[in-house]
Amino acid sequence: MTMYSPAPPLRPFSDDKPILLVSWWTTILCTFIILLRISGRYIRVERLFPEDQIAGLAIIPLFLRMGLVHVIIIYGTNNVALDDENLRPTDAELRRRAIGSGLVLATRIIYPAALWTLKLCTLQFFGRLIGSTGKKRYVLMLMLLRITMAVSFLAVVISVLAECTPFHKYWQVLPDPGGQCRQGYVSLVTLSTLNSFTNILLVVFPVPIIVQTQIALSRKIFLIVLFCLGFVTVGISIYRVPQVISEQGYQPTRTMWASVELLVATIVGNALVLGTFVRDTGIKKAKFKPDPYGSSSNARDGKRAPQVLSKKDSWDNTDDDVNPPNKEVIKPASIRGRDSQDSLIPRGLNATVVKTTRIEVTSAPAEVSESAGSSTYLVHQKPPPSMPASGRGLSRGSNTKLLREMPLRRESTKRPGLAGTI
Repeated sequence: MTMYSPAPPLRPFSDDKPILLVSWWTTILCTFIILLRISGRYIRVERLFPEDQIAGLAIIPLFLRMGLVHVIIIYGTNNVALDDENLRPTDAELRRRAIGSGLVLATRIIYPAALWTLKLCTLQFFGRLIGSTGKKRYVLMLMLLRITMAVSFLAVVISVLAECTPFHKYWQVLPDPGGQCRQGYVSLVTLSTLNSFTNILLVVFPVPIIVQTQIALSRKIFLIVLFCLGFVTVGISIYRVPQVISEQGYQPTRTMWASVELLVATIVGNALVLGTFVRDTGIKKAKFKPDPYGSSSNARDGKRAPQVLSKKDSWDNTDDDVNPPNKEVIKPASIRGRDSQDSLIPRGLNATVVKTTRIEVTSAPAEVSESAGSSTYLVHQKPPPSMPASGRGLSRGSNTKLLREMPLRRESTKRPGLAGTI
């Protein structure tokens, strides 16, 4: 018994318009989630991690697919019953349906490309997660997982292109090219199977690593539940197969379920990162606190003090950087500022400032004066080479008291009988 069925009956565009609107809304919502992740990450750490960049790349196939889907739903495809004598489609309608059928072939490749890009984003995070364990068996498992992802995507592409022969029947409208060319059930089942299988691998792989980490049991359970959200995409991927087949492969129905699956996959792929934003955990830029002492010298030199990114030791606090250094310095743009000379004095250090005043007093030869039978000797005594300021402290710029305390001059008088003749 063949799995293919006759073509579904023709439906008016008014029946397909809600599906077109739903597809646009899901695409916009997926884009919003990805941009929220990227902007949130950049605001917190002022740079993007590799998985953030990969998540941003997923926006490209999302909008490529949606642009083609818009034309497909408006133009129609060859998977409708047009051999009725009462329909009699015009040449223009047949040409539009041929164009729509060719675009369907492109969307069946772009759609899994978007899904696998989101998976690659998760794999990139696993690479840093494994780096924190230092165990080679996890590195080997990750390499096998990446190979599995690449092979599975290649298998999906082959199933899309190899189902119908000759190849031009993919966009043939009349006569009926057959179910294998207009319904594409082989590619549908292949995509659903491999997508579910790889999603299960992405759920199971990190669980042993989380269990072995030294974190609280409640946090382990929370992380495991967070990764188990991937089972939701598995359920949707499996559920949409019988739904599409029951509708005889009607393309708008297939498009609607694909849009829903993309939305869920986007939420699951970004849930861990968005969770760190909600809980305000993970590596982030330190909040700016003005330092009136330490920052003045940097500002005078036209530089701003480096900002420190701090991170708690617990792994589950973030998916941002599993094995980072404890502190990471980010150098913002330099600024210009003017400060007083007090900024030359280092603040916040175990240092003291000592102010020393040195006074030098030179001595002149002894002056001798003679008068009426007596001689008086005026002797200038040379003080020590230098003398610090008084310990009791003086006002800046005043040495009066210091000079007053110093014994600068001593007079001695000799009697005439003792003086002798000079």
